[in-house]
Amino acid sequence: MRESMDNVAHDLRTPLTRLRGSAELALRDNAGPAAMREALADCMEESDRVISMIKTLMDIAEAEAGTMRLERRTVDLGQLLREIIELYEYVAEEKKIKVTAELPSSCEANVDATRMRQAFGNLLDNAIKYTPEGGEVHIIARREADRAVVSFRDTGLGIPAEEQGRIWDRLYRGDKSRSQRGLGLGLSVVKAVVEAHGGTASVASTVAKGSEFTVTLPAP
Repeated sequence: MRESMDNVAHDLRTPLTRLRGSAELALRDNAGPAAMREALADCMEESDRVISMIKTLMDIAEAEAGTMRLERRTVDLGQLLREIIELYEYVAEEKKIKVTAELPSSCEANVDATRMRQAFGNLLDNAIKYTPEGGEVHIIARREADRAVVSFRDTGLGIPAEEQGRIWDRLYRGDKSRSQRGLGLGLSVVKAVVEAHGGTASVASTVAKGSEFTVTLPAP
């Protein structure tokens, strides 16, 4: 709890300091209309960042407390993943990363589509973010008995063994991820949402070779 609060304080301090600095800039006597508009735009951006962090932390807390509201229905995970891949197509192309998928004609699970879209989107976003230019991301969905299994494999930086148990922690950012912009909450959201559905999230990774994140969900 102490470490988590320290991380929250540290991560909130930066956008709040920027927000105050922008406001002070706008209040200077010699600030013209253009400078004031720019300062206000900066304030809005940093405010949105703080709000996003707080909202995400609240979502995680609700999921961990078992109070996250889930609107479950039978969802074809293959179709859901196709939509997410299409959404991130431009980002992948920009980094020259090839995204491929093995998706069955039907791989159903009883889930909240919006929440699972958020979880899978975070996993694909991470895979693209930490995979060097020219790399690959491969997504596999399959049915195993009474479970639906979805895996995200990448040829990225990999995660040191000593960090693999901590990447799911709120606001934890390993050494390799500190240069990337983000809240450090993406994987915490994945774990919280998946476990709220009665599933599991795991990782297998080798430094300099890549990672595979696997989500397992109860299937109807």
